Amino acid sequence: MKAIKMIVIFAAILLASCSDDNDRNDTIPEPAPEPEPAPVACSGAEINPERLFLQQLGTDRVIIKWRGDLEGDGGADNVCFGTDIDFMPEESLTAATETETGHLEAELTGLSPDTTYYYSVGGAASAAASRQFRTSPAGGALPADGNTRIWIVGDSGVAGYGKPEAAMVKEGFLSWVEADNGEPADLFLMLGDNAYNQGTDLEHQRAIFEVYPELLQTTSLWPTIGNHEMGSLGISRSADISSYELLGEEDNGGPDPEPSTMPYLNIFTLPANGEAGGLASGTEQYYSFDYANVHVVSLDSQLSIRDDDQRAAMLQWLIDDLSANSLDWTIVIFHHPPYTKGSHDSDDELFDIDQPIFAIREEFTPVFEDYGVDLAYSGHSHIYERSVYLSDHTGLSSTYDPATNAELNDDGEPASGQDDQQYTQVTRSGADDKVVYTVAGNGGKVTTLSEGYPHPAHFFSDLTVGSVVIDVNDAQLTASFINAEGAVLDYFTMTR
Repeated sequence: MKAIKMIVIFAAILLASCSDDNDRNDTIPEPAPEPEPAPVACSGAEINPERLFLQQLGTDRVIIKWRGDLEGDGGADNVCFGTDIDFMPEESLTAATETETGHLEAELTGLSPDTTYYYSVGGAASAAASRQFRTSPAGGALPADGNTRIWIVGDSGVAGYGKPEAAMVKEGFLSWVEADNGEPADLFLMLGDNAYNQGTDLEHQRAIFEVYPELLQTTSLWPTIGNHEMGSLGISRSADISSYELLGEEDNGGPDPEPSTMPYLNIFTLPANGEAGGLASGTEQYYSFDYANVHVVSLDSQLSIRDDDQRAAMLQWLIDDLSANSLDWTIVIFHHPPYTKGSHDSDDELFDIDQPIFAIREEFTPVFEDYGVDLAYSGHSHIYERSVYLSDHTGLSSTYDPATNAELNDDGEPASGQDDQQYTQVTRSGADDKVVYTVAGNGGKVTTLSEGYPHPAHFFSDLTVGSVVIDVNDAQLTASFINAEGAVLDYFTMTR
């Protein structure tokens, strides 16, 4: 009996011992994971292209576009980028594709909204301080600093044949920025005639890429088509881009010269398919995009507008695009002004050269007013002119009636948009039915005045070179005319 008892006790002890061993086995720690490999930097070499600019900047993507190398060491076919200026990760290496006339472009995707990125053309391990951009906030939100700043220049292309005023206008803007708050532009809009006299590739080089090189590396450029973009010394009345031709000059098609069908469309990569917000237009000749809480539309008042079918298609696209827009502010840009008495006269078709002025005024301005456009900017006339808060004026200047066409102040006079006469997005009519029209064709020169100057629908006009700055937040928009000395000569404010 004792023997049996001893066997039972021994078995119990043995079982407990095995159980302890199992418990100990169960608690043996897992091996430590292998450390993550250290990030590897890009190992290429930075180049200095003859032209370098940003296209289609959005919330999660941008196109870096360039051509050539000023040092002559050969080009580069890739870009590295990152959020640390001193470290471009190898995994960011993005190959470029070649487009028309020797341009290369790298589309950077998967970016975070409202974030500063640095980039290296050539894929170096670090980036130059000047090579950076900030993506747009998502979903119509404001930027981190609470403000979107837009710089607008029209008819600055005279720099292409040596006139210094465009560079002076740029310096005036930079001087104003420094004196104001140092905030750089988030967007750069060009109102056409960006390259004189015939919009050749070489004229674009001289008038844009050699005048604004620092700005173009950090700020997305959004242009519209002017009459000088179509060659023929600016007098073309064709609606067909293949009819682009030069009078007495040869086009420089790039490093390997070749026939160039409208260099404007070869140089820029514009969002025909809604890549940057807005509705797809199916053409780079007109397009729209979103930035923060601002919707911008660029119309083609030089080509599409001259053909009945193309004009109807553009007008319907505009209606559809504006109908789909839900952002706080809407700005439209195009070249030919519906109201002007500067070097062009909106009462005169000028042998059909200025027929687009009439089409814009008669067919497009009612759409602006019906679908909530706040501001419209154009160039062409080499002057600065700013309208009253205007609606329902589709005729000649003689038909303007402030009592029915303008927003009036308490004294029954057209409101100034300044001080206690600020414009409101929803007017006294109870609708968002008025637009401020500005002619800013003074970015490179000012010339003559037309009979009847100033246009009766304009609140302020001045024959002085300069540019426009728009500052926008969620509740207020302020547009300022800055001269070449950096002084504000005109401004207005609009509130929501």
